[in-house]
Amino acid sequence: MSKEDVTHRGVIESVGRNLLTIRTEEACKCDGCAITALCNTKGGGHELLTIDTPLASDFNPGERVEVTASSGSTLRATWWALILPTLIFGGSVVGLRLGFPELGGWSLAIGFGFLLLYDLLLYRLRRQLAQKISWKVTRL
Repeated sequence: MSKEDVTHRGVIESVGRNLLTIRTEEACKCDGCAITALCNTKGGGHELLTIDTPLASDFNPGERVEVTASSGSTLRATWWALILPTLIFGGSVVGLRLGFPELGGWSLAIGFGFLLLYDLLLYRLRRQLAQKISWKVTRL
């Protein structure tokens, strides 16, 4: 495990088909994490992580575990959640301003329209993207 990996310790709340819901023991510092939207939800004053893992059936509710997402997974999530939308917005605004200078401020509105379409696509594909994050689950 490298220092760039995202690691949480907690207790398994529920086990589903290829899904584990884990209540973290310590406060998560997920505010700056790109994958927080894919795994993190608030639950009664603590953080609940819902992760997709084919080994979910090997675990039982109440077990203490440590879950780790590799730095490659977080880098991939950063690409989809931060870098690509920035490129889409910036590219569309600059392209429209250069190609159609008469649009003026409308190029910003159109750029936000492109972001809206991207966000809808991202929302539609959220489950497939969440499955691409590889989590390692170990018992404590």
